[in-house]
Amino acid sequence: MESCSLMSEQVRSAGARARDWLIAAQDLIKSASTLNPRYAFQILVGLWICEQALIEDQSYPCTSSYTHKVCQCIPENMDEAQDFLYADPALVLFSLGILRFFDVHSDQIELFAAKISELLQGHVDQNEEEASELFLVRFLLRRLRLYPPLPAYTLRALTPSELIHADDATIDMLVKNIAAATQFGQVTRELKTDFMCTLSSLLPIIMLDYFRDYNLETGMQVLRCMRYLHLYENKSRRSGLNFLLAQQQADGRFGFFAYELTQLQSTEQQSSPDLYIYLPLTVSFLWTIAETAHPQFVLAQSF
Repeated sequence: MESCSLMSEQVRSAGARARDWLIAAQDLIKSASTLNPRYAFQILVGLWICEQALIEDQSYPCTSSYTHKVCQCIPENMDEAQDFLYADPALVLFSLGILRFFDVHSDQIELFAAKISELLQGHVDQNEEEASELFLVRFLLRRLRLYPPLPAYTLRALTPSELIHADDATIDMLVKNIAAATQFGQVTRELKTDFMCTLSSLLPIIMLDYFRDYNLETGMQVLRCMRYLHLYENKSRRSGLNFLLAQQQADGRFGFFAYELTQLQSTEQQSSPDLYIYLPLTVSFLWTIAETAHPQFVLAQSF
């Protein structure tokens, strides 16, 4: 009980520091040479995770106050707004769910969601890979009551040898397939027992290998999949959580990328490295820490 309590306090502290950094990042958006609404949406989602799952502050003081600022960041020109929204539909739909939670309305985002729903309902997937690729957007549309019930997705089995020697593209498709087949952890009864045993044995090893190579994004995706498969008892899950918590800097952001920052090429990247590098990564860290530390929380089902 003591270690669980300590872990909860560590998670809560990490969430509080990350929230402070996200609040400070709002000023970076104002001072950026080019306004990119994507950053505002990322801050909104990050604040939501902090207050909903990590700090567990059900008054949502920072998230609720930031919702109106997000709407102000969307271009007034409808064509420009739609171009931006189509660039990252899942991020926009996450944000729409949060805005709706606080009864904040945006014509541009609602119109986008309706259009993307119409497009996907008329789209026929070419294969199972494409179906898994589009699952997240469809799932979020369904949560927003803008899409019909989703069909069952099949978990495509790999042999232990295939999984051990899987390249990055194979792992990327695997994690998307697991999310789809489990509906983010809602459906596990029909999964193949033999493959589940393989995943239980090998996913923790794959996760740790990616973290060891400092491929943080893929490692975190694998760790979230362990949660969707209900692999709660594996010691590597706690090891993964401890690793993520250790990646938080004193100011609240996550990750250590001093060298990478020196390699940035574009003007936008160079003028706003915190926004371009640290902001999206910090949101991914918060997402993974929340779903790993609190099995009852799933970001895609949180609004």
